[in-house]
Amino acid sequence: MKVLHLSDDGLPDWRVEKAALTGKKNGFEIFFGGRFNTNGHSAAFSRTYPIEWTAGAMIGVPYFYDRVKKQITRLVNQVRPDIVHSHNIGSAKISFDLGLPVVFDDHEYFGMLSLVNAENLKLQGHTRRRSGIGRLISDMKLSFISRRSISNWTKWERELVSSVPTITVSEQIAQDLRKLSLGGHIFVVPNFPSEAETSEFNKPEFHEKLSCVYAGGDSKRKQVINRDISGLTNLFMIRDIGNLTIIGWEPESSQNFKATGFIPRDKMFFEMRQNSIGIIPWKKHWSHSFLNPNKAYEYAHAGLFVMLTSDLTSVIHTLEGNCLTFENYEDLALKLQYFKTNMEELYKKRVDIFNYARNYLTWEKYEKNIIDAYKSV
Repeated sequence: MKVLHLSDDGLPDWRVEKAALTGKKNGFEIFFGGRFNTNGHSAAFSRTYPIEWTAGAMIGVPYFYDRVKKQITRLVNQVRPDIVHSHNIGSAKISFDLGLPVVFDDHEYFGMLSLVNAENLKLQGHTRRRSGIGRLISDMKLSFISRRSISNWTKWERELVSSVPTITVSEQIAQDLRKLSLGGHIFVVPNFPSEAETSEFNKPEFHEKLSCVYAGGDSKRKQVINRDISGLTNLFMIRDIGNLTIIGWEPESSQNFKATGFIPRDKMFFEMRQNSIGIIPWKKHWSHSFLNPNKAYEYAHAGLFVMLTSDLTSVIHTLEGNCLTFENYEDLALKLQYFKTNMEELYKKRVDIFNYARNYLTWEKYEKNIIDAYKSV
């Protein structure tokens, strides 16, 4: 059987590649179509093909949408897949319109994402320094993008989850999608690491001094409203709460803080293991109950205790007590000060979450749901 993975993004994309490896393990021939990337080769795919996605295509602007539709039509005629596994709503909608056997991987919950993006665009519009006609044109453009994505993504998502097998990342999202789909086939496949990349990790080592890590390149150059970490680095500089490393920001260092830049996954895990706590310090936002970021489970496999904002309920539920929540940065600082003088207690929590992750938080435990989704087409 041939499976064609479609994405509006390029490679590497670890969720796409894990799904491809699942198919390959089951004897399928796997292909990929998405943005061209010179670093995009992956052994998971028999062949990769470029697709020129644009923002206009993603929100359904006819000219740009039709250009991508023609590219996908040519690619499908060439590959002749038995299943199209679509990792974004645009390619899923096009595949559905073409009558292809499609599985929709709704890992972003696109109806919700359109509302968050609209908030971000509004925020960015308010912070621009333009004035006069330039500001007016910019505001009109942002307003069009916001309205178009909310309208189309909400409509497309309802149509897709009601008509084709749909995969998502958390039970919270799945429950919402089941309400939309009125009984559609919804499958949960969380963003857990694979056994192949974590099975050789040793039991975490005891650390004498407290250090925390945050993995994510977001919020460095612009504020992202549901991933707002403004003030985090300053918190570690002015409070006696140990050191902070951010993986994904451009390399820099100062007192109690360093950034590593983007690093490959194997080096990412190595860097994580030098720390004791993995944090998800996003300031509270209405969308958080639907988010299930993979960094929480990467922290767990690396032997880090997880601390996170209290409204990230999907993660809290998944970790089943192997985490500690905080309400705001003052609360975070107080709890870090406690651990700074109770490193033995913290070490026990790290060992507990490490063992929990090895037993429960692996991609392989959910692979069957991908195959079942394919069988449901």
